[in-house]
Amino acid sequence: MKNNIAILCGDKDTLCSLDEVQTITIWEQQTLSGWQKRKIFPFQIAPAASMEALRNQIRNLITMLDDCKIIAGLSITGLAYHVFDRMGFRIFEISALQEDTFDKILADIRQSDDISAAAPVPTAPVALSDGVYHLDLIQLQEHFPDISSKKALQSFLHDTPFIRLNLLCSHLPLWLKTPEYTKELSIRTKKYGNGIMATISKKTCIDIERN
Repeated sequence: MKNNIAILCGDKDTLCSLDEVQTITIWEQQTLSGWQKRKIFPFQIAPAASMEALRNQIRNLITMLDDCKIIAGLSITGLAYHVFDRMGFRIFEISALQEDTFDKILADIRQSDDISAAAPVPTAPVALSDGVYHLDLIQLQEHFPDISSKKALQSFLHDTPFIRLNLLCSHLPLWLKTPEYTKELSIRTKKYGNGIMATISKKTCIDIERN
């Protein structure tokens, strides 16, 4: 199967985020002529009354992408990111379309696959140094979809003495926003590649970290 990449386009074929998309362009890598447009079709995200309605719109889009499993745009976040991810898509946020953009995307995928093949995927937070842990929840759930975020984290959060947990995820698990956890944990998030990096500390450890 050839390499195909779907690009989100807005007005006048400009790169855009998913909520602004007007057309989808699928580019295909040809052996001799490089990257060529294989398919262009209109698509817009309609205001959704519910999360299920939005999920159905994304699923409908996926059926229109044929065998393409790579999608890129200015921004793909939230529920849409989660649906694409669960359907096996490689998701990229790019700031511009340049001559080498598609080749760089494929190189990133190959590098990521090489790293995944070379090392086992941790199913629980891994210690980086005293009290500091890391877990790539995106990679974990890609390899072990039956392991929920609760299964991967709850025992650690309740039973492990830690100062900081760096959690890479597509979105912050909703259960971490409940009072049971917000009263005990300080959580800061920032954009990190295609996902977010959540820095989680026990509130009693914040002062220890600062000293």
